[in-house]
Amino acid sequence: MLLILSFLQLYQKKVLTGLLREEMGFKGLIVTDAMSMHAISEKWGAGHAAVMAVNAGADIVMATGTLPEQLDTFNALTQALKSGELSEKRVDESLKRILDAKLFKYKLYKDRYTNPDKAAKIVNTAAYKQTATEVARKSITLLKNNNVLPFNAEDNKTTLVVGPKIYGSSSYIEDIAKAADYNSAGSVTSFVTATDSTDAEINQALQLAAGADRIIVPTFSASGLPAGQAKLVKALQQSGKPVVAVSLGLPYDIQSYPEAGAYIASYAVERWGSPVPTSWNAAVEVIFGKQPGGKLPVTIDGLYPYGVGLTY
Repeated sequence: MLLILSFLQLYQKKVLTGLLREEMGFKGLIVTDAMSMHAISEKWGAGHAAVMAVNAGADIVMATGTLPEQLDTFNALTQALKSGELSEKRVDESLKRILDAKLFKYKLYKDRYTNPDKAAKIVNTAAYKQTATEVARKSITLLKNNNVLPFNAEDNKTTLVVGPKIYGSSSYIEDIAKAADYNSAGSVTSFVTATDSTDAEINQALQLAAGADRIIVPTFSASGLPAGQAKLVKALQQSGKPVVAVSLGLPYDIQSYPEAGAYIASYAVERWGSPVPTSWNAAVEVIFGKQPGGKLPVTIDGLYPYGVGLTY
C-alpha cells in the first residue's frame, strides 16, 4: 500500500507541478475536488488524500462531507506540516498564490462580502433564466425511445407523475408534476412513494395508472438505485401505458430497469440532494416535444457508450 501511495503521489506531482506548473506555465490556483468522494475517502482517507494533493501541487483542498471527514482533513494537514511530511516551503508557495488572488486580484480586503439581493437582481432576470433553460435543455440526454416520446402537449390526455421521496422530501415529484401540468393541456396527477417504494405503494400507483393515459416516473440514486424504485418502473411498464423514466441523479438508473420504453437522464439532483429545477423542467419540456441536446458523459456498462444521445 505504501508503494502504491508513493507512486500515486509522484504521479500526481508529475501532472500538477511538472506538467501544469513547469511545462505549461500555469500560475493560478489549483483547487481539488471533494476529498469526501468515495473513490478517494474509501481508498486513502480524506485526510491522507489531502496531504498527497498538497504535496503534489494543489493549493486549496476542498474539505467536504461530514464534520468528522472535514476535521480529518484539517488534522491530517496540520500534523503533516508539524512532522515535516509537508514542508513549509510547499505550504508557503500555495499561501502566496492564495493571498495574491484574494488581496491583489480580487481585492477582497475592500469588499469581503457579496450582497445576495444584488446578486439576485443580476441573475434573476429573464435573459439569465432563458440562458439557464437553454443550457439545461442541451444537457438533457434522451437515451431510449421505443416510440413513446414525445408526448403530445396539445391533447387532453391525462398524465400520471409517480416517483420517490428524495432525502425525505416529496416536493421534487410534486414540482415535476407542476412542470408537466404547465407543459400539457391535459390533466396531471402525482403520487409520491417512499424512497424505496413499497409493494403497497406500487399497487396504489398501478391503480392510478389504470386511469391515466401516460406516465412519467422520476427515479433517483446517489449510488445504487433502491430496489423498490426499479420495481415501480417495471410494474408501470407492464401496465401497457406509455412510460418514460427520468433519472434525476446519476444516469445509471436504467441498469436496474432496462425494460423501460423511454429513458431520460436529467442530472437534476446532485448526490447531497441539492435540486436544479431548471434541469427537471427542461426534462419535462423534452418529454412534451422540445428537442433534447445532451450526450451521455459516461459509459453505462452493457447498455450505452459514452457520447450517445437521441433526438426527435
